[in-house]
Amino acid sequence: MPPSFNRRTAPKVKDGKVQWKNRHRPTVHNGFVLDRESPRRGYRHVFSKQDLRDFIEIIPNWSRYSERLERIVLARNDDENDGLYDFYHREKTGAIFLHAWREDLWVEFNPDYFDDHQSIMETLGVAFDRGSDVVNCRLTEAQARAFMLLHVFMHELGHHYDRISQKNGGTCRGEDYAERFANSRFNELFPAYVRVFGHPKGVA
Repeated sequence: MPPSFNRRTAPKVKDGKVQWKNRHRPTVHNGFVLDRESPRRGYRHVFSKQDLRDFIEIIPNWSRYSERLERIVLARNDDENDGLYDFYHREKTGAIFLHAWREDLWVEFNPDYFDDHQSIMETLGVAFDRGSDVVNCRLTEAQARAFMLLHVFMHELGHHYDRISQKNGGTCRGEDYAERFANSRFNELFPAYVRVFGHPKGVA
């Protein structure tokens, strides 16, 4: 898994327009659309749409960060990464895609990626085995849910906030900003997360 949440796959683009399987009227002025796609065989979503709604309730300044966020999708799956952010220049809105995981919840990280996220993994109680060129992690469903919501989703939200904060077409700050956005909010959100979802380690 590469040290980035950006996907190499995304909805097909034709004539500069994203092609959606299910057409929805844009609802950015009324709040985002929350969609769920069925994972293909051998994959599963590690959180529900209600889990995401509950998590959003504990995010400080959500209304500011989510301005012009049109869509959040629990997407099918992608073996390369866990999340994707897409910005639609014509509409000036964004969408976040959060992908299904393999059913067994075994994940291989490259060592650099794991080192950057080791403190998060340890807080969540994730068991891991470090090899010479890969770190194997065995997550429980509770740990995978926590990682997706507390880090991956917040990382993609950081991309969105970065994009909408730019004035007059300024340059976005990219992956480093999105990582800082997520990491700086992890400790702030974690106690509230435990109150809502329980501790990912499975302890009281």
